[in-house]
Amino acid sequence: MSYNTQPPITNTKRRRKQRLFTRDIEQLLYSLGDGPYSSDQTVNALEETLVTYLSDLCHTTLQFARNQGRSRVKIDDFPFALRNDPYKLSRLEYIINQSQKIEKAKKIFDDKNVVSNISAIEKDNDDNDDDNNKHKYEQPNPKKKKRKVTGNVTLRQHDEGSDEN
Repeated sequence: MSYNTQPPITNTKRRRKQRLFTRDIEQLLYSLGDGPYSSDQTVNALEETLVTYLSDLCHTTLQFARNQGRSRVKIDDFPFALRNDPYKLSRLEYIINQSQKIEKAKKIFDDKNVVSNISAIEKDNDDNDDDNNKHKYEQPNPKKKKRKVTGNVTLRQHDEGSDEN
């Protein structure tokens, strides 16, 4: 048996924590009404809390991915980690949905496909305009005019919402 007779390597210098979000936190604090220069203690405390939350979220997501038989995390694993917080889960779903829309738009506006996809863009915009112009109390499917046949005479019956006189 051979034992390591050398003393363990110790780092004599204290490693300073890497501050990843300091600027962002300062800007968020300022936008929420704090002064132009936030206290370093406040920023450091918020950053420590944020890093702890993100690392816990990532560990939970990684554990879920491993239970599924994968060694890598997919974006689809995050809803599982956020399943107990409906507000954050809905925000994540919204962000994923918007990201997919942006990717789809980028593909449509690719230089090679611009001319061939103009009709697809116009059709998509028409569909969106129709959805946006619907009023809250408007019926989704307006009824057609009914005709009542009595002998040789045809009478028109008007719906209550009809514009014609």
